[in-house]
Amino acid sequence: MNFELWLFSIKRLAQTMDAAKLIYEGLSAQEQEELKREYDAYVGNTSDPSPSKGDGQEKIVQTAGRDRLGSFAPQFAHFNDDILFGENWNNLDIDLKTRSIVTVVVLMAQGITDSSLRYHILNAKNHGVTQKEMAAVITHAAFYAGWPKAWAAFDIAKEVYSS
Repeated sequence: MNFELWLFSIKRLAQTMDAAKLIYEGLSAQEQEELKREYDAYVGNTSDPSPSKGDGQEKIVQTAGRDRLGSFAPQFAHFNDDILFGENWNNLDIDLKTRSIVTVVVLMAQGITDSSLRYHILNAKNHGVTQKEMAAVITHAAFYAGWPKAWAAFDIAKEVYSS
């Protein structure tokens, strides 16, 4: 897809989403709940599709599975977008900052230093993990996961926090 077509598609999607939000906000609370249930049934999602979870914590929405593998591996895309990110990342038992730190440590411990680790370090930064905290987390995990893995994680974290 060329850039102009991509940009046009994104603008149209944003306009459509804005229009849908206006319509949704004009519905009664009962109508909104009914719409939520219908949406959940349609996408097979058991998490709340509303943009705010009401606890001050943003709702995590992921579309990478469907965007990259939707037609090739629809069940995997569903598990990735609706279960892993939809339900697991939106579970309120731990906050997003803690969940982000745990994810970075687990990926580092496994030696995963590809775009997944970069994404989750950026995600941690966006969820309030400071550079100082990230450095402390990686340093602490280095003693349990391995020094070379920490070096690799630091290379990525340094790039993420420098931008």
